[in-house]
Amino acid sequence: MLKTGRTHLQDAVPITLGQEFSGYAANIEHAADGVAAAAKQLLELNLGATALGTGLNAGDDYTEHAVDRLKAYTDQPVRPAANRFRVTQSMGDVLAFSAALRRLAVEVNKVASDLRLLSSGPRAGLAEIQLPAVQPGSSIMPGKVNPSVPEMVNQVCFQVYGCDSTILAASDAGQLELNVMMPVIAWNGIHATRILTNAMRVLHDRCVAETRADEEQCRVLLDRSTAVATALSPYIGYAATAEIAKTSVKTGRPIRDLVRERKLLPDRQLDEILSPTVMTSPGIPGHKKAAASSSRAARPRSKKQ
Repeated sequence: MLKTGRTHLQDAVPITLGQEFSGYAANIEHAADGVAAAAKQLLELNLGATALGTGLNAGDDYTEHAVDRLKAYTDQPVRPAANRFRVTQSMGDVLAFSAALRRLAVEVNKVASDLRLLSSGPRAGLAEIQLPAVQPGSSIMPGKVNPSVPEMVNQVCFQVYGCDSTILAASDAGQLELNVMMPVIAWNGIHATRILTNAMRVLHDRCVAETRADEEQCRVLLDRSTAVATALSPYIGYAATAEIAKTSVKTGRPIRDLVRERKLLPDRQLDEILSPTVMTSPGIPGHKKAAASSSRAARPRSKKQ
């Protein structure tokens, strides 16, 4: 479904809603992969390292038995640290996990904020999508569908940022052979993981899964946009394209009519260049069709032909 793309919160060239949402999905997937990769570092344990990493008074077989029991209880592939002094001195592994979690929160927060923008309205905003109603609405303005779930997600993500800042400060506060700030590091890491997991689940189940596109509104806004003039630049130059776009904004006249009036391009070519659908794929509008035809003509014919 075609819609207006936006950069700097200003109209940009056409995009499909599917392309826009595919970007959201890919960003979250990449960030989630980063969390999974960082979490693997947490499997290296300093059990049996005792106070400094030397293992004093722990017993020769303590680490092996303790790690085996923990592996059985958690069903996680935990293992003894290769260097117990490293994981006793530093909370860098937890810090890396927290940073990856922060990145995921940033991506999720971006999606939540964009959902709020895209659903703004229903008359004085963008209103390109419709979010499901999860509460009666405003206490003094009946009929509103407030983006309550995305707003909740925004606040959770802000809290995750705060947890990460605490983990950063506490990780930096270790001295010599031991970081004594482990309790606050652990609490914030677990808290951030739990609330972000829950928020993402609610965002999917109570919002994204039931979000609907308003195809008519997307078309109306796209038809009013002057950004489609961008496709004219390879043919009439940037200066002439900018002048036409500014005239369209000032007068309200369609880009197509202004180009025709100036007799800058033949109608048939103009229709190909200003096709919003063509603009959503790579290449220069107007050249794609000719290139495709040339490619087909150049193909060798089979003997059956």
